[in-house]
Amino acid sequence: MVKKLIMLVFAVSIFKIGIYAQTLEVSGEMKTGLFWEKVETPGNVYEKAKIHNNDDAGQNEGRFRMNMHLTKDIIGMKVRFEQTAWSATEPNKWMFALAYAKFFDEQLRVVAGKLGESPWSAGGPDIWQELDNQLGVRTEITPKAVPGLNVGFVLNNWNNSNYFPDKNTLTDILMESVFGISYVNDYFLLRFSYRLDGESDVYEVQEGMEMMYRLEEKIFRQKVDGLSLWVNGWWKGIGTENEDPDRVTRIYINWLYLQWAPQEFTAQLRVGYQKGVKFDELKTRLSFYYNILDWLSLGAAFNFQINVGDEQVKDVPYKLWNVEPQIRMTFAPGTYVALVYLFENEPLSQNTNKQTQKLNLRTVFTF
Repeated sequence: MVKKLIMLVFAVSIFKIGIYAQTLEVSGEMKTGLFWEKVETPGNVYEKAKIHNNDDAGQNEGRFRMNMHLTKDIIGMKVRFEQTAWSATEPNKWMFALAYAKFFDEQLRVVAGKLGESPWSAGGPDIWQELDNQLGVRTEITPKAVPGLNVGFVLNNWNNSNYFPDKNTLTDILMESVFGISYVNDYFLLRFSYRLDGESDVYEVQEGMEMMYRLEEKIFRQKVDGLSLWVNGWWKGIGTENEDPDRVTRIYINWLYLQWAPQEFTAQLRVGYQKGVKFDELKTRLSFYYNILDWLSLGAAFNFQINVGDEQVKDVPYKLWNVEPQIRMTFAPGTYVALVYLFENEPLSQNTNKQTQKLNLRTVFTF
């Protein structure tokens, strides 16, 4: 009996040691709200209301996101579960589910699974995508001899549906690989990634390669509190001659950001240029939000777009403009309630316009 009791105490102790040797971090967010929209065109008025948050929360009722990060010694696991559609027919979605290990004094990191959190992403706020967010194996090298450097490659799955089983060769899967590099120091941050393109995941026409970048300076913020400047971009369809606008085409997206965010306010200027086969757009967004109190801010954003491509409305100098006032009450970092109104004008011809009004009561909880 005593022997069994000693063995039980020993087993429980080992179990506790195993639990304490691991670290589990859980975080997430919930975004939803009440949304109203009214669209007026000559001879027609459309109006609707629904549960929705139109600020980076999907096209449906809202977004629930949960992150879990489990670590033990040199290995770890990360998952992100995300739900943006709430009908019975919509499946749950794992944004990423990966495991990683660090070797050689953390100078080599191998990641495998449904990839995410790429070190070579564009980083937002208008481009949040990553080129290696498929099932695959990512190898990252971070040499201590060059602090701030991350260089590597990804053996990645096809990023489109596979139409040609006869081309599922080793060469084809290797042609879906991604190469990336990032470097950060006291003066700037650089991220760059490039995705090759195999032949077995596009029907009839070649999809083309992709490139993504981010360049961020760090000198201004050392001189002026809250001042920062950065650019990012996403080029798709590199190397393809496809001209069909209904299929994958060449699209070049580039954004420039200038932000000044001291404690009292946040002012930001965004300038975006997008070019495709049949469109050529210049977008600008100017916003200013003043912190009236620690928990209350008031401000507005103004958007203006010019389409200089084939879709430009004749004799109309702009594609659309809108103004978006907002009042926000913040309860904790990342947790707030905001009331946002938008009025938008879009010309349909020289003498006719489409007018859109939107009202969104947003609720955001971050934990």
